[in-house]
Amino acid sequence: MKDVSFIIPAYDEEKSIGQLLKTIKTMYPDSKISVIDNNSNDKTAEIASNLGVEVIFEKKQGKAHAMRTGFKHSNSKYVVMLDADNTYDPVDAQRLVEPLKNGEVDLVLGSRLKGNKEKGAISRRNTMGNHILSLIASLFYHPVSDVCTGYWAFNDKIIIYLREVGLSCSGFEMEAEMFAKISKGKFRISEIPITYKTRADKPKLKSFSDGFKIFRTLLKHKITQ
Repeated sequence: MKDVSFIIPAYDEEKSIGQLLKTIKTMYPDSKISVIDNNSNDKTAEIASNLGVEVIFEKKQGKAHAMRTGFKHSNSKYVVMLDADNTYDPVDAQRLVEPLKNGEVDLVLGSRLKGNKEKGAISRRNTMGNHILSLIASLFYHPVSDVCTGYWAFNDKIIIYLREVGLSCSGFEMEAEMFAKISKGKFRISEIPITYKTRADKPKLKSFSDGFKIFRTLLKHKITQ
């Protein structure tokens, strides 16, 4: 995993980010880790810095803004993106990256809905919404079971492409926009089942409002195709 970097967007995740970073550093000591702190009001950045991890600050609020900054600073052959809330297991990162290194695909998504979910990790409402949104994404773009997953592995071709085409959204609809644009770019996409754990605190996603934004994003990029 020496040629793999981890980009972790983070906003007020002091309860979870320490354990996540310790696990990644232990499992992948040769990988670069960058935490993109998005105006956290707690000790998220301090914890990451104390663990010897690169901390990059992005003042524009929103996950998409954080990831844009992360992509700008990336110079690795392969990049793994995952959330800072420790719901994604770092052990799956190697499985996500393997098809990239073998030259089989350009993007691998970690599917929570095909994998193992801890009890209470995803509510029934969010599970149903994710199935619907993933069906829409499959009809519009490319077959996918979990378009809203926060666990992605890219090769550098996609990072360069996303820098060029840009991301216009700001929040949780970022994954939908990336999926739409990468699909339209004719890149090779696959997914593997992953483990998904419960959060240490309340989720930031708002089921109805964020779900509508995700649908609107999928529809918008289909119409402009």
